[in-house]
Amino acid sequence: MVNDAPLRFHRLTYLDQGDEVVVGRTDIDSYGAFPPDGAALLRRLESGAAPQDAAGWYRAEFGEEVDLDDFLDTLRELDFLLGDEQEQDTERLPHRTVPLQRLGRALFSPPAWLGYAALLAAAVLACLDRPALLPRPGNLFFSPYALLVQLVVFVSQPVFMLVHEYGHVLAGRRLGLRTTLRISRRLYFLAFETALDGLVVLPRRSRLLPVLAGMLVDVLGMAALTVAAWTSCAPDGTPSTAGRVCLALAFTAIPRLLAQFYFFLRTDLYHLAVVVLGGSDPHGTARAYVANRLNRLRGRTDRLTDESRWHPKDAAAVRWYAPAYLLGYAAMTVMLVTVVVPVGWRFAGSALATVRDGSVPFTRLADAAFALAMVGVQLLAVAYGAWRAWRRRRAASETSMTISTSTSTSTSTSTSTSTNESSHQGGAHVRPV
Repeated sequence: MVNDAPLRFHRLTYLDQGDEVVVGRTDIDSYGAFPPDGAALLRRLESGAAPQDAAGWYRAEFGEEVDLDDFLDTLRELDFLLGDEQEQDTERLPHRTVPLQRLGRALFSPPAWLGYAALLAAAVLACLDRPALLPRPGNLFFSPYALLVQLVVFVSQPVFMLVHEYGHVLAGRRLGLRTTLRISRRLYFLAFETALDGLVVLPRRSRLLPVLAGMLVDVLGMAALTVAAWTSCAPDGTPSTAGRVCLALAFTAIPRLLAQFYFFLRTDLYHLAVVVLGGSDPHGTARAYVANRLNRLRGRTDRLTDESRWHPKDAAAVRWYAPAYLLGYAAMTVMLVTVVVPVGWRFAGSALATVRDGSVPFTRLADAAFALAMVGVQLLAVAYGAWRAWRRRRAASETSMTISTSTSTSTSTSTSTSTNESSHQGGAHVRPV
């Protein structure tokens, strides 16, 4: 039985997206996607209308009855309602700032943008003055000791990736979002991921900076290292040892930036596409779209995906996103041909030549041997990761075939419930209501 006393709500944020309204609490990252009439009813309740009065207003406004008990249960599950013990303490609390919000605002303030522009201009002028400072693969070899080069590059990358992610964190905190940084592991690599759940209730324009802040940090870092290398140059234009290290680290930003075009890995540019194009899963839709085109060309109509089940926004954007999806594979190929293979060939060739040369000092010989060992370990790790991924795909395929066979008579049920699957927007779990 519904209590007819007016309800008390936590601070809610609304984002009208036309066919649905995303409502949520940014303080705990709880969000729901309401139909427009449901959001209107929620606003009515939040304004202080008693539940029964709000139900009567809904009936008069939309000509339908509302299941008020079910609607209020949903609000409780989303934790939108204040409890009795919270009313006295929470009613008059001002909107609290999140940690590092002031730092985020300072780093993305107009004076800061002027400073970033000056830094980029200085880096461009430095490269015009000393063209040797331009980023190129050869900059990686700042020392004749291959092992030292590998260690410096290998150890620095987690640091740069962490700074990249903190760009996302601070850009989100600047807007009052509870952005969080997660650290995980991919084989023997550290992986950093930023959760920007609160973006789902922000206008699209406000989402752009948090999504692109990591790439901005990479570009600014490359510029700062280039300027540092320029300041270390001798009168003849030769950078010092520290300057050569700066150039090597500056070049490592190029592969990180190029990797953002690997849309199939759901990178920053993928999330930018989600912000611009909308939808819930442009990646999965593009993959199914490309697979459907290939299967039609091969005459394998039995493998076609039902395109009617795609989210309308994903279906509308797929013709634009599918080329970007394929561009990711092209970008990876370019990276392989222009960076990975030449650098790996130079490392391996130089180390092998040193090992074969009996006249080199023992330190150079040991350096070359250890460098070759590190290359071998990394190649084995990549091969092992590929083998594990192949086994997972094979197991998933076998499981899918088993389920498909055992449930072939239930196709109509799965189709009718497909609209109730959860959607993810900006990394957040948004519950359809």
